[in-house]
Amino acid sequence: MGQDTAGQAGRALKLLNSQELRETPTTGPSPRHTTASTPRSPLNVDLVDHLTRTVGEVAAHARAVAPHAGPLPERVEDLYDWYIEHTGDAGEADRRYRDILIERHRLEHVMRLGYYEEVRKHPCPECGCWGLMWDPAGNRALCSNRRCRTPDGMTRSWTLARLAAQKIQRTEIWRRNAT
Repeated sequence: MGQDTAGQAGRALKLLNSQELRETPTTGPSPRHTTASTPRSPLNVDLVDHLTRTVGEVAAHARAVAPHAGPLPERVEDLYDWYIEHTGDAGEADRRYRDILIERHRLEHVMRLGYYEEVRKHPCPECGCWGLMWDPAGNRALCSNRRCRTPDGMTRSWTLARLAAQKIQRTEIWRRNAT
């Protein structure tokens, strides 16, 4: 996996960590409702949980592979470069897991930022067509091919983890065949 994917993931993580996104979004006028007994949180708690889970997942795997890994970087956007640096001499399975994790995090970050067209850059794992669409309600990518259905007739859907694993597998095959 190239440094560009880690860089993209780091930049998306930096955007997600910005003060503007961490605050609870204000919406327009709302219909009358009862007042809450407690004020709402000044932070977007879901986003803070996502950032904490992301950093924790990367740190846990890096420390499992390389117990001598130093402290986490000061800037959150340097997290993935730190991760690659400390897992560079890991075994093949650990490097593959690292690459899949970085790609999955990159996809999760851009989906949270609202760039849903990013899933269109991935082919459907079942039929191979390039017509995936993002379903924010289901938090999954849907195949738009009408012939690509489950046995009960429903549209096939894929998690970001599956799309990330497929991309890393395709990249490894391309790299192996190029030499």
